[in-house]
Amino acid sequence: MPYCYVNRHGKSHYFREAATKTGKLRYYVTTSDQYPNLIGSIPDDYEIAELPEDARVVIRKKKPVLIHSHEIETVVDIISKESAINDFFVYTEEAYLSVYHSQFNYAGGQEPNLSREEAKEYYGDEIEKWMRFFTSLRFRLVDKKTRYYQAERVVSLGIFDRAFFPVGDEGKLEDLAKEFGQHLGKESFFSIPPILNDE
Repeated sequence: MPYCYVNRHGKSHYFREAATKTGKLRYYVTTSDQYPNLIGSIPDDYEIAELPEDARVVIRKKKPVLIHSHEIETVVDIISKESAINDFFVYTEEAYLSVYHSQFNYAGGQEPNLSREEAKEYYGDEIEKWMRFFTSLRFRLVDKKTRYYQAERVVSLGIFDRAFFPVGDEGKLEDLAKEFGQHLGKESFFSIPPILNDE
């Protein structure tokens, strides 16, 4: 039976293998279960990843995740209580923990931030099938022993150019999430001064 992964939009994905000219196996994503070379399980050194922005599914070599589960729970709890964002999730990859908010929520509170139910009420239930998410605040693990993090916020460098820059000092994740998470979804978010010459 082929391995199936269902993303947050409810779409099923399957994975097929094909040999390269040198005999190595490569893996591909498909939404059809009709291919003859679909795999029944994911190879040990591979992983399925659902990209946070648009729920696109990829199969790739495993990437280490350095973030602990209790740290994720801490940030989710703080953002839920302290920020003005009403529809978000936390995504981790390697040394980064990023807060992703829906397209109907705004980092700087430019417009009212809608909950998922409010978005569905305005735009219909089908909205979940094409909803996109963006990140403006993330935390980078800088010391695995002390579990110190550096908060970073997005900075606009032009019409289509954005980059993340550090804000504040390194510290414990809980403290940083409270310090900067309270501004997310509010006008004060873009008043947090970035460190533009981080050396």
